[in-house]
Parts: sequence; C-alpha cells; structure tokens
Amino acid sequence: MKPVIKKRGIILNAKDYKDNAKIITILTEDGKIDLLLKGTTKMNSGNKKYTLAPLEVDFMMTESNVLATFTQGYIINNYLHIKDDINKSLTSLVMIEKIIAFCEHIDKQELFYHFVLKMFNLLDTYKYDFVVLAIFEIKLLYLLGIAPTLNGCNKCAKKTNELFLSINLGGTCCKDCIKDCGYDLDLNETKIFKYLYLIKLENIDEKFLKLIDDTNIDLSHFIDRYYEKYMDFYSKTKKVIKKIS
Repeated sequence: MKPVIKKRGIILNAKDYKDNAKIITILTEDGKIDLLLKGTTKMNSGNKKYTLAPLEVDFMMTESNVLATFTQGYIINNYLHIKDDINKSLTSLVMIEKIIAFCEHIDKQELFYHFVLKMFNLLDTYKYDFVVLAIFEIKLLYLLGIAPTLNGCNKCAKKTNELFLSINLGGTCCKDCIKDCGYDLDLNETKIFKYLYLIKLENIDEKFLKLIDDTNIDLSHFIDRYYEKYMDFYSKTKKVIKKIS
C-alpha cells in the first residue's frame, strides 16, 4: 500500500494535466510540492474547488515514484475577499508568481510558509492591496538574503537619519556620498521603505496601511528594478496587468 501523508499548506495554482486532472502547486512548511489532482474538469466534481487559488487547506497525499496524488482535503481559508475583489485578486497573482519563483532560494522554509500565510491574511482582511504588496515584496528581500542595508551609509559607514536608497550601492548612502553613489529613493521614500521593511506583521492594521497609502509614495518601480538587478527577475504577471489596466 502506498503511504498516505497528512499536511497543511497553501494552494498557489493549478495547471491542466491530461484528461480530467490538474497539477496543483502547494506551499507547505517543508517547501513547495506539486500534486496530481484528479477529477477537476467536471462541473459537479468535488475536487474542482481545490483549483481556485489561493486556498489554505489541510490535505492528504498519496506518495508515488512519479507524482504524488492529492487524495483528500479540507479548506481552512477560502480567501473570499481576495477572490471577490479584482485588485486583490491581481495582487495575489503577483505574490504567487514570486512565491513560486523564489521558494527554493529560501533556506528557512517554515518561516517562509508562515510569512506567506500572514501576507495572504492581510490581503484578504484589509484594503490598500497596493501597500500590502509593497510590504510583501520588501520583506521577501530579507528572506532571500538580498535586502539593502538600511542602518547607515553603505559607502562611508556614517550613521545618520538622512539616508537615500541606491540600487547600485545595495543600500543607503548619506547626503555627502550622493555625488559618488547616486540614489534611487529620496529621503522620504527611503524612510517609508525602511518603515515597511522593519514593521512587524502583527502590528499592521488598517490604520497603518491607510497611513502609508496617504503618503502617495509609490515604491513599485524601485522594487521591480531591485529584483531585476539582484535576482535577475522580471515579473511577467505585472507586465500583463499593466497591459489590461
């Protein structure tokens, strides 16, 4: 008899696989796994609901030498607010793209899993999906080990509150080093970036998200360029979203 394993995870996506089946990608505390999910194309199929990512689930899987099979599941969180809001839904697609792309680059898989879980819960619970996405992308830099240094000038090592973020420098520079280093975020933008980087997820609520949103500071271009330089990653999902927006 093939061994059956019980796990908890977040279903990230589902792709067609042969007749009446899909391959679903699930993030767990042990990392990302792909499972065969049978009986997904018929309208009355009980398994069809597991293809509507994201989903937090308890599930049973049967191991195999080729491809393990998703045999039974229980939905813990449907993330209905994400699915019912087009902006939240598109934001979740951007997050999922990065989760799948970078999962194997992260050493602490259990920490990563709970980080992703908290970020989906924030996206599902609050408004300001644009800010939630920025927090996700900025904090992910730490888990990937490529976060910019933010506690002083990365060139002269001066400790000061007047710092400017530079992509080429991989961190902040003081006003005395700007001519040599150049910068990509000004003083206020750098402060917001650092604020989002350091804020604990349990301290984030709607009041905090609104406070950031009211600054009208857009960090998305800087974040995209940072990922391009240090991870050689360009978001295809964001490119598609820009075309349809």
